[in-house]
Amino acid sequence: MKNIKFLLYLALGILLFAACDDANDNPIVIPGDVPVISEPTSGSAIILERQGAGEKTVSFAWSKADFNFQSATTYTLQADAAGNNFTNKVTLASTANTYADLTHQQLNQRLLTIGLATNQPVGVEFRVAATVNVNVDTLYSEPLQLDVSLYASTFPPIYMIGAPIGGWDPGKAVQLVSTGEPYVYTTIVEFDIANGQNFRFFEAPDWGASLGGYDVFTTYPENLLEPAAGDDDPNFNFIGEPGWYRMTVNSSVGTIEMSPVSKPVMYLTGDATHGWSWDDPVTEIFWTGYMVWEGEVDFVQGNAFRLFRQKDWGPDSYGWDYIENYDTNYIDVFEGHGDPNWQFLAPTGTYYVIVNLLDLSIEISEI
Repeated sequence: MKNIKFLLYLALGILLFAACDDANDNPIVIPGDVPVISEPTSGSAIILERQGAGEKTVSFAWSKADFNFQSATTYTLQADAAGNNFTNKVTLASTANTYADLTHQQLNQRLLTIGLATNQPVGVEFRVAATVNVNVDTLYSEPLQLDVSLYASTFPPIYMIGAPIGGWDPGKAVQLVSTGEPYVYTTIVEFDIANGQNFRFFEAPDWGASLGGYDVFTTYPENLLEPAAGDDDPNFNFIGEPGWYRMTVNSSVGTIEMSPVSKPVMYLTGDATHGWSWDDPVTEIFWTGYMVWEGEVDFVQGNAFRLFRQKDWGPDSYGWDYIENYDTNYIDVFEGHGDPNWQFLAPTGTYYVIVNLLDLSIEISEI
């Protein structure tokens, strides 16, 4: 009789253990309150304008999601053509906040990637996805539809070559990208006068493609630039304080606008690199072109990382939810993480990394 009771208790224990194990594999999630977009209002019209001296923004705001338990929530703002049911969605922002501000240039660039028409109102749907981790169902807001007018952005870049911006080597030409408006270009560039002050503009990184200097650009900040009168070519001299500047030029009307900015930095942070810390030394790659950073990075196989635009957790970080183009032989989604981290998959070692926020890509190659 005792043996029978023992066998019954044993069988019951096995059943309870299996039930618990199944529960762990398939957690029960109680749906909560979805986020609700409050700004902009449904049916609004947005006309995106090309970048100017005062860059305009479009503000989005939404309510908090409620998962019926305390959680650290990531909100992802997504968009797609109206009626497409988000099958070709693009990520506009990913944040722990309940708001996101995008410049007209940022919003225009990202909406162009889904093939929307330009120079006319088109229906665009926006939604917010609230996520905790892979074990909890994502909560989606109701779609918000707006009429958005995009501008074309398919014009080739121009270049600067000269002593204060890298030297008189066409291979070191600084690219100015199109703002989408014909003849209007922009970049962020460091001016360093240690090796000289003179430079000018080119249509291509080639000596035979000179666009000109003060002969073409007749309106310019006189506290920063002056004609290099002693040169055989119509170069400018940079006469301002050395440092980083945003430059916007119009080669049609001959204007140059410049304003000082902070150095545009990019860090790779996580235990796949230097660790989850902002104490020096940190893992940094360096600005090599407009919205492009490059450099060598020491990676640890199997560990996690993501990208940051400052030595802090916010406001700007980028992971697999934002960077859409990457080689899964090197990195992939780190399942089970509450943040959109990548897992480094290749063997531990030093690799060359190129991050491009214009085409939302991260390229990793062996050295």
